[in-house]
Amino acid sequence: MSAPPIDSTAEAALLAACARGDVLSQKALYKHYYGLAMHLCLRYAANREEAAEMLNDGFMKVFTHLSQRTGGGSFEGWLRRIMVNTAIDHFRRNQHHRATLDLLYAEQVPSPDDDNALTQLSATEILALVQQLTPACRLVFNLHVVEGYSHPEIGEKLGISEGASKSNLHKARAKLQRLVRHAMAERLPRQQQEPPARATG
Repeated sequence: MSAPPIDSTAEAALLAACARGDVLSQKALYKHYYGLAMHLCLRYAANREEAAEMLNDGFMKVFTHLSQRTGGGSFEGWLRRIMVNTAIDHFRRNQHHRATLDLLYAEQVPSPDDDNALTQLSATEILALVQQLTPACRLVFNLHVVEGYSHPEIGEKLGISEGASKSNLHKARAKLQRLVRHAMAERLPRQQQEPPARATG
């Protein structure tokens, strides 16, 4: 997902005004990038309330550090990194989650049937399944699968071993496979109960 298109000159002027602390410009920037930022935060959060907390913390960092941002890369890419790092910070604040990170790694190859089932679910349904993962598994899954970080990079970001990162990815995939099977099993009876379409003519 990307933010709505905006003219580069207009965006540069808006960012400059935000960096000066102009409140109306900051509100305009928040409104323009709200959808993108919320979409990112929802991937890392257990629910919309937690995502909103991450989003607000993230925008506070954006407005605080905007004047220090240097060129070389889009603002949207910079915003994405801010939101991901905010999700990581949010996880670290919840210290009781950290014990779930230090686990042994066990490799598991996903079933092709599960991959096929996943393609039949909507983006909203997939997001709801990801939100059912534990905080540790959800964080590692998003960083590796969605953001493209390697396990050594994730380990460095979270202060855990490479094996712990792999373990939580394995657990996330295994849980998602079970959730996908359950979702498809529930969908099948509903489809069977739908009355057939009437013939016309």
